[in-house]
Amino acid sequence: MVIFARFLPTWVGGRQAAALAALCALWLTGAPLRAQEIVTDERSQAVAQTVLGILGYTRWPSASPVVRLCVVGPTEYADELLKGGTLPGERSVQVRRMRLDDAELLQLCDGIYAGMLDDAAWRELRARLEAQPLLSISERQELCLIGCMFCLDVRAGGVTFETNLDSVARSGVRVNPRVLQLARRKGST
Repeated sequence: MVIFARFLPTWVGGRQAAALAALCALWLTGAPLRAQEIVTDERSQAVAQTVLGILGYTRWPSASPVVRLCVVGPTEYADELLKGGTLPGERSVQVRRMRLDDAELLQLCDGIYAGMLDDAAWRELRARLEAQPLLSISERQELCLIGCMFCLDVRAGGVTFETNLDSVARSGVRVNPRVLQLARRKGST
């Protein structure tokens, strides 16, 4: 079953004012500002917020104060995510880039953020993941059809994601149902 959820980026207090001030400063100095750079940055922030939200509602068999997320493959929206973050309960998120063929990938990661992997590369990685309690998130929506747990859909208005419930159930991790309560079923309004 595939479910969509919407997480829109939210501005908190002074962040909006700081962003507006930075834009005004660039405009006043005459520095060229390309719209694509702003959109990409906003999308990267929205992706990081969405991924951290999913991680915040996920529990692994052995509790740890640190969640280790590994980024594999070429990515379009992982820049902000690579900075890491903090989850509720003061758990920290450490994010690192790793190669698909790295032998330590499964030992060093609690979750995988897959970029634009082709189907064959994903299937190979998935075969390695099946024995481990790992969360999987991808920038490619099509990967949810072949076993990825969460697949992002990044647009100008925000980030949505699909969930492969079968993969979640077999993953060895527990995703809080509140993540799914935020979802709307495909085809509904």
